[in-house]
Amino acid sequence: MSDTPLQVLVVEDDPMVMRLNVEYLNRLDDVALVAQCGDVPSALDVLERDAVDVILLDVYLRGRNGLEIVRYLQRLGRDTDVILITAASETETVRAARRLGVRDYLVKPFEFERFKVAVDACRRVRATLERLPEQADQRDLDRLFQPSRPRQTRSDGLPKGLTTPSLAQIAQAILSLDAETFTTESLIPATGMSRVSVRKYLKYLTEHGYLSESFHYGQVGRPSFTYRCLDMTALQGLLTVDRPTP
Repeated sequence: MSDTPLQVLVVEDDPMVMRLNVEYLNRLDDVALVAQCGDVPSALDVLERDAVDVILLDVYLRGRNGLEIVRYLQRLGRDTDVILITAASETETVRAARRLGVRDYLVKPFEFERFKVAVDACRRVRATLERLPEQADQRDLDRLFQPSRPRQTRSDGLPKGLTTPSLAQIAQAILSLDAETFTTESLIPATGMSRVSVRKYLKYLTEHGYLSESFHYGQVGRPSFTYRCLDMTALQGLLTVDRPTP
């Protein structure tokens, strides 16, 4: 692997999210922040004069579309990875990102572990390319085209660290609230779990379509989450603890 730090450009027009991106980057080893840009023109100026390995890119940028930057990179044939970090999750944008070869796609709000996975995958791919022999074997190709390890799951279908009884307990607590929306903190008294543990289960339920999640950034940049139940019947089905989760 190269001794040169990964050169990262952050393009984000929300100061709170920008601060969170930079804070997360500072927690990673061998990463150098090239610049922070709040719009498309300033990002293109940086790309014209500086070497950039990875761009952390928002889509909605002061009336411009961040994907313009990806198209610019394609026209020049630049070997720069792009990780979208955006609130844009509509199908049209997702399809455009895939067509343009975006390396990863994080929807706000995002957590450090997911952020780290995205950046580390870019690092592994670039390291593999640096030491690629003249004739690549399948192992090399797998490192390039399948850089992220699959998420660990057990026979009950849950990710490592989650249990079916605790998931049922969370579901019961949500159903007992009888509220249109709720927060992580509102479930703590009924479950006796820590905030971190409750968040893990709510994240799982959101990823699998039981809940929707919205957020805003507080004064210190920490996201505050609010949830809404999307499928009450499916949530009730989780109360049978010996039933495998979907």
